[in-house]
Amino acid sequence: MCIRDRSDPAVSAFVGASAGSGKTRLLTDRLLRLMVGDAKPERILCLTFTKAAAAEMSLRLQARLGTWVTLDDAALQRALRDLAIDPTESAMRRARSLFAKVLDLPGGMRISTIHAFCQSLLRRFPLEAELSPHFQLAEARDASEAMSDAREDLLASVRPRGPSNAPSDLEVALRALAGVAKLDRFGELVTELKRGARAWRQADSLDTGPAAARRRILGVTEYDRASVIAAAVHWPQEAALRTAAREVANLGAAKVKQNASQMLEWLNLNHIGRADAWHVWRRLFLKADGQPFAASSLVNVALDRDRPALSPLLLAESERVLAIEDAACAADVAMMSEALSTLAGPLLDRYDTRKQQSGLLEFDDLIGHSTRLLVDPGAAWVLYKLDGGLDHLLLDEVQDTAPEQWEIAHNLTQEFFACLLYTSRCV
Repeated sequence: MCIRDRSDPAVSAFVGASAGSGKTRLLTDRLLRLMVGDAKPERILCLTFTKAAAAEMSLRLQARLGTWVTLDDAALQRALRDLAIDPTESAMRRARSLFAKVLDLPGGMRISTIHAFCQSLLRRFPLEAELSPHFQLAEARDASEAMSDAREDLLASVRPRGPSNAPSDLEVALRALAGVAKLDRFGELVTELKRGARAWRQADSLDTGPAAARRRILGVTEYDRASVIAAAVHWPQEAALRTAAREVANLGAAKVKQNASQMLEWLNLNHIGRADAWHVWRRLFLKADGQPFAASSLVNVALDRDRPALSPLLLAESERVLAIEDAACAADVAMMSEALSTLAGPLLDRYDTRKQQSGLLEFDDLIGHSTRLLVDPGAAWVLYKLDGGLDHLLLDEVQDTAPEQWEIAHNLTQEFFACLLYTSRCV
């Protein structure tokens, strides 16, 4: 499909291309063809996903329309032919008049970001969206203060439950996070989680259980780190390793002999003692950075030359200990994730309540409320009113990582828009 075909208002097209390849120029051409084709400028909506893109498109449009006013007939005919527009007398007359028409529009052409559109939509239909007509966009400081207040309220509400003083789910989760994340870091984690709150809440509501899903993804089979360690302190090759450690302790050089002696001490402990002293066993096989020691650190060179079967046994245990540490870390991540999820739900509920009481909305709230407004059973009235003022929707810089924004565009276009163009940055 050539450039002229893609800018044809009668064609619905999706364009994916890299930066600087002319997507905005293509969209501007399509907009010009619409208006020269007698589409009313005030009934066209152009949505972008950044303020810079909206400003660039507005400037390009004004520059093209301003140039058309100053061109002589021959030059204007060539300009229209370049757009695949038949330069009839009426088309040229409309082309010359567009600059003044756009200039006279209240607020200019409707070229804005998706968030600005959502804000105007909610301003127009606040009652239908169940919002205060006087809502304000939350500044970073307002959002931070609301989150801090909600966090303090949640922490103050954590109490044991039941006559037996059994810990509540919130208390168990709080204990799991205590000592791992500082208070400010906890707030940062919840803020990150809030950005995907819709998908996260949907996942937490599934009967299959998001906790089990997280553990499957992480390959976790035990409840926590202690369970992983407890299951690993006895293993089938233990007897062979004990024999190898005894030989190194008897025949090795001073350093490896000392390490082997500590191995034997650990192996002589019972099940509980081994689990409690796992850090000692780990230190004998893994360096401070978590990587296994070289073979020469476990069996000195001279002994390895005389007893070549010893090193493979000790190196194999190094790899086993490394795998156990990985499994223990995965169990920690799973448990921390579950604790964070348990606390984040009530915290975000309190946060939303405080924002609602203060009449504050964040950018994500604009998207969320607009989406619900357009799919609500009573949205027919909203769509009817919008249909009375819009004929064409053009989308620039579509982000495939923003499903909520896609949903807004889908709901709008599904109902009443006649003409579409999607231009997308190539990922």
